[in-house]
Amino acid sequence: MRVQAMTIPAAAGRAHRGAPPARLLLAALTILALPLAFLAAGRVPAAPVDPDLARVIRFMALLKGGFALAALAGCFWRLGRPAGWRSLVYVAGPPLMALGAAGLWSLRDPGPAALGPHFGLFAVLAAALTDREALPDRRRAARRQIVS
Repeated sequence: MRVQAMTIPAAAGRAHRGAPPARLLLAALTILALPLAFLAAGRVPAAPVDPDLARVIRFMALLKGGFALAALAGCFWRLGRPAGWRSLVYVAGPPLMALGAAGLWSLRDPGPAALGPHFGLFAVLAAALTDREALPDRRRAARRQIVS
Protein backbone atom coordinates (compact mmCIF):
# COMPACT_ATOMS: atom_id res chain seq x y z
CA MET A 1 0.00 0.00 0.00
CA ARG A 2 1.36 3.36 -1.01
CA VAL A 3 0.62 6.51 1.02
CA GLN A 4 1.21 9.92 -0.46
CA ALA A 5 2.82 12.48 1.84
CA MET A 6 0.89 15.64 2.63
CA THR A 7 2.84 18.86 2.40
CA ILE A 8 1.93 22.00 4.28
CA PRO A 9 3.11 25.38 3.00
CA ALA A 10 5.58 27.22 5.19
CA ALA A 11 3.17 30.15 5.52
CA ALA A 12 0.75 27.97 7.49
CA GLY A 13 3.24 27.40 10.29
CA ARG A 14 2.81 28.68 13.84
CA ALA A 15 5.74 31.09 13.53
CA HIS A 16 4.08 32.94 10.66
CA ARG A 17 0.77 33.61 12.38
CA GLY A 18 -0.30 37.10 13.34
CA ALA A 19 0.82 39.17 16.24
CA PRO A 20 -0.79 38.12 19.55
CA PRO A 21 0.45 41.37 21.17
CA ALA A 22 -1.75 43.30 18.74
CA ARG A 23 -4.74 41.16 19.71
CA LEU A 24 -4.01 41.67 23.41
CA LEU A 25 -3.63 45.40 22.91
CA LEU A 26 -6.94 45.52 21.01
CA ALA A 27 -8.75 43.68 23.80
CA ALA A 28 -7.12 45.77 26.55
CA LEU A 29 -7.85 49.11 24.89
CA THR A 30 -11.47 48.16 24.24
CA ILE A 31 -11.99 46.97 27.81
CA LEU A 32 -10.37 50.13 29.21
CA ALA A 33 -12.35 52.45 26.90
CA LEU A 34 -15.70 51.75 28.55
CA PRO A 35 -14.89 52.67 32.17
CA LEU A 36 -12.82 55.65 31.00
CA ALA A 37 -15.77 57.03 29.04
CA PHE A 38 -18.13 56.65 31.98
CA LEU A 39 -15.59 58.21 34.38
CA ALA A 40 -14.98 61.16 32.06
CA ALA A 41 -18.71 61.73 31.60
CA GLY A 42 -19.80 60.84 35.13
CA ARG A 43 -21.44 64.18 35.72
CA VAL A 44 -25.04 64.79 34.82
CA PRO A 45 -25.66 66.81 31.65
CA ALA A 46 -25.47 70.59 32.11
CA ALA A 47 -28.80 71.13 30.38
CA PRO A 48 -31.87 69.02 31.09
CA VAL A 49 -32.52 66.39 28.43
CA ASP A 50 -36.01 65.52 27.26
CA PRO A 51 -36.78 61.89 28.25
CA ASP A 52 -37.82 60.97 24.70
CA LEU A 53 -34.60 62.41 23.28
CA ALA A 54 -32.60 60.57 25.93
CA ARG A 55 -34.25 57.28 24.90
CA VAL A 56 -33.44 57.90 21.23
CA ILE A 57 -29.83 58.83 21.95
CA ARG A 58 -29.36 55.81 24.23
CA PHE A 59 -30.88 53.52 21.59
CA MET A 60 -28.42 54.97 19.06
CA ALA A 61 -25.63 54.35 21.59
CA LEU A 62 -26.71 50.70 21.82
CA LEU A 63 -26.65 50.37 18.03
CA LYS A 64 -23.23 51.97 17.82
CA GLY A 65 -22.04 49.69 20.63
CA GLY A 66 -23.22 46.73 18.53
CA PHE A 67 -21.23 48.07 15.57
CA ALA A 68 -18.22 48.40 17.88
CA LEU A 69 -18.65 44.79 18.99
CA ALA A 70 -18.84 43.62 15.37
CA ALA A 71 -15.75 45.67 14.49
CA LEU A 72 -13.96 44.24 17.53
CA ALA A 73 -14.71 40.69 16.40
CA GLY A 74 -13.63 41.41 12.82
CA CYS A 75 -10.43 43.18 13.84
CA PHE A 76 -9.58 40.49 16.38
CA TRP A 77 -9.98 37.88 13.63
CA ARG A 78 -7.93 39.93 11.14
CA LEU A 79 -5.09 40.45 13.60
CA GLY A 80 -4.59 36.68 13.61
CA ARG A 81 -2.43 37.21 10.50
CA PRO A 82 0.12 39.91 9.72
CA ALA A 83 -1.63 43.09 8.62
CA GLY A 84 1.24 45.54 8.11
CA TRP A 85 0.44 49.19 8.74
CA ARG A 86 -3.25 48.38 9.01
CA SER A 87 -2.63 46.73 12.38
CA LEU A 88 -2.59 50.18 13.96
CA VAL A 89 -6.04 50.94 12.53
CA TYR A 90 -7.39 47.51 13.50
CA VAL A 91 -6.16 48.09 17.07
CA ALA A 92 -7.37 51.70 17.42
CA GLY A 93 -10.73 51.59 15.60
CA PRO A 94 -12.91 49.40 17.87
CA PRO A 95 -11.82 51.07 21.16
CA LEU A 96 -12.58 54.46 19.63
CA MET A 97 -16.03 53.20 18.62
CA ALA A 98 -16.67 51.77 22.10
CA LEU A 99 -15.50 55.00 23.73
CA GLY A 100 -17.89 57.02 21.58
CA ALA A 101 -20.82 54.69 22.23
CA ALA A 102 -20.25 54.89 25.98
CA GLY A 103 -19.99 58.67 25.72
CA LEU A 104 -23.30 58.80 23.87
CA TRP A 105 -24.94 56.63 26.54
CA SER A 106 -23.86 59.07 29.27
CA LEU A 107 -25.63 61.97 27.46
CA ARG A 108 -22.75 64.29 28.34
CA ASP A 109 -21.60 66.13 25.19
CA PRO A 110 -23.26 63.83 22.64
CA GLY A 111 -21.84 65.78 19.69
CA PRO A 112 -18.16 65.01 20.33
CA ALA A 113 -19.10 61.53 21.58
CA ALA A 114 -20.79 60.77 18.26
CA LEU A 115 -17.53 61.40 16.42
CA GLY A 116 -15.86 58.36 18.02
CA PRO A 117 -18.05 55.65 16.49
CA HIS A 118 -18.07 57.37 13.11
CA PHE A 119 -14.31 57.92 12.89
CA GLY A 120 -13.60 54.43 14.24
CA LEU A 121 -15.99 52.75 11.81
CA PHE A 122 -14.64 54.78 8.90
CA ALA A 123 -11.05 53.85 9.80
CA VAL A 124 -11.82 50.13 10.14
CA LEU A 125 -13.82 50.06 6.90
CA ALA A 126 -11.14 51.98 5.00
CA ALA A 127 -8.44 49.61 6.26
CA ALA A 128 -10.51 46.49 5.56
CA LEU A 129 -11.54 47.54 2.07
CA THR A 130 -7.93 48.24 1.07
CA ASP A 131 -6.64 45.03 2.66
CA ARG A 132 -6.55 42.03 0.30
CA GLU A 133 -6.53 39.58 3.22
CA ALA A 134 -9.43 41.13 5.16
CA LEU A 135 -12.26 39.87 2.99
CA PRO A 136 -11.29 36.55 1.41
CA ASP A 137 -12.19 36.08 -2.24
CA ARG A 138 -13.41 32.51 -2.74
CA ARG A 139 -12.92 32.59 -6.51
CA ARG A 140 -9.30 33.68 -6.17
CA ALA A 141 -8.69 30.96 -3.58
CA ALA A 142 -10.26 28.36 -5.90
CA ARG A 143 -8.04 29.49 -8.80
CA ARG A 144 -4.99 29.29 -6.55
CA GLN A 145 -5.84 25.67 -5.70
CA ILE A 146 -6.31 24.75 -9.35
CA VAL A 147 -3.01 26.34 -10.39
CA SER A 148 -0.94 24.73 -7.63
